[in-house]
Amino acid sequence: MAKKLPKVSIIERRLKNPFGSPSEAIKLKEGDWATRWVSETLRSGRVYQVQNLGWDFVTPDEIVGQPVDLGCQAVDNRLVRGDAANREVLMKMPRADFDQIQRAKADANLRNLGSGKKLKEDAANRATQHFGTDEAGEAIYNSDLDVRDSRVAYELEDK
Repeated sequence: MAKKLPKVSIIERRLKNPFGSPSEAIKLKEGDWATRWVSETLRSGRVYQVQNLGWDFVTPDEIVGQPVDLGCQAVDNRLVRGDAANREVLMKMPRADFDQIQRAKADANLRNLGSGKKLKEDAANRATQHFGTDEAGEAIYNSDLDVRDSRVAYELEDK
């Protein structure tokens, strides 16, 4: 006998996620992978850039089901979606590597959190670089500019 699933109304389901359901991760047949769509048209060389950051192409034989199930098609042994003016390619990275990178990003952000002096110095240095003159950086550094940051936690999904 099949397990009877509880009835959940559409309204109950929508109230749990009033802005819509979060996107589902694309699972591959083997291994534990992080996947993401990368725009080929956002800027020239973007796919090459993310390859150098550790991402690799997902091939059609790695997915569960057919490319059309994901709203994409197989082109040159890659999974792509969109038209030529707005094309994205599906890429993957080992989940353990992805998680380690995310932790390193979070740690770096936390180290810099609350350092208004550092943020002010960074703003002054960037102004100097952008305008090509020390005057811009000095104006920011010597100003009464008060830079503050804070950390807020948001629950993104029901678990």
